[in-house]
Amino acid sequence: MTTLLAGGRCIDPASGNDAIADVLVDDGVITAIGADLEDLGSVPPHTRTIDCSGQLVTPGLIDMHVHVMPGLGDFCVEADDVGVDMGVPLLIDGGTSGVATFDLARAAVVDHPKTRTDILCFIDPNQLYLATKDFICHKLELANDERNIDIEALEASMERNADVIVGMKVRACHTGDPEHSPFLAAAQASSGGKPIMVHLGRFPHTPTISTPTLLEALRPGDIITHAFRGAGGMLDSDGKVIPEFVEAVDRGVRLDVGHSGTDFRFRDARKLFAQGYFPDTISTDLNIFNVGGPVFSLAETMTKILHLGVDLVDVIAMCTSNTAQVIGRADTYGSLAVGRRANISVLAIESDPIEVSDGHETVTAQEWFRPVGCMAAGTWYPSQLTPASAAA
Repeated sequence: MTTLLAGGRCIDPASGNDAIADVLVDDGVITAIGADLEDLGSVPPHTRTIDCSGQLVTPGLIDMHVHVMPGLGDFCVEADDVGVDMGVPLLIDGGTSGVATFDLARAAVVDHPKTRTDILCFIDPNQLYLATKDFICHKLELANDERNIDIEALEASMERNADVIVGMKVRACHTGDPEHSPFLAAAQASSGGKPIMVHLGRFPHTPTISTPTLLEALRPGDIITHAFRGAGGMLDSDGKVIPEFVEAVDRGVRLDVGHSGTDFRFRDARKLFAQGYFPDTISTDLNIFNVGGPVFSLAETMTKILHLGVDLVDVIAMCTSNTAQVIGRADTYGSLAVGRRANISVLAIESDPIEVSDGHETVTAQEWFRPVGCMAAGTWYPSQLTPASAAA
């Protein structure tokens, strides 16, 4: 089917284009972008037209940290519920699965014929890892047992699933030496140049290396998720960034929001923003604990960053072009351009003030993002996210 997204403000941070235009999609590919395409005779008969006047038309939003492998533990949400039904055509699972269960989870979710949302994945380097609500792999101390590492099997899985694995998600546990995580070391040895996303913060039952030690170990292109959490160790007692953080960012370590229920704080974000440290990417860490609040959706998380004073176009980039570049998929995702796969999001900016919360502090946002719908591989999905849950 041919579809015309008509008259929206088309924002493509990858190219710097920002103008009122139409977007024509045919057979899952963007075939034309320009003003008044119908008047120019560029639109075939029987084209479906979606009026986007007064709305934002952007590259398909990407949520780089979610947990969407339900059935693999009891921590995950359904992919389409937080994907296309919330105006987000691409999700990245944030290391729900270790190596031994990854192929099963891939078949059940990523490749399942009923899954409408595009899904890519970070894989945990352990053989057995399940993201569960009771932290079972930490409770049983599998997450800090070196016998859980099998480099040969990890590398084989990375190669076998290279089309969907964008990197590794590491919980930087240690096994007695607080200055060394064998799990981070295994991931770095096997990454093949792909980024490693590291969880900033502690886990119940298993010890992790300190924040300065973790920061010193990260490579250019690696990702700190939950980078704007409270008590993350990035700030000293005076609220200033520690030297190890400065050095990590200077050499190219990326900062991701990874909101979750307890891992984003307005207070700490303000301090980091004031010192010039902003997110490279915005993600939610959506799971069963936070999808009903305080996170709700990627759109609401974007609203929180907009409220903190980040420019609207920069907020869009943090969920599109920046993310595509960070995961090494900028050739496929993150740009609104002719010839590209038609992954597109349409958003409204609502100007009636609403309250949003980080789980501790509630603020009043003067503007907020409401997802209207999205195209995933050329198919249009109207958003199922109601204003009440989009901005609760």
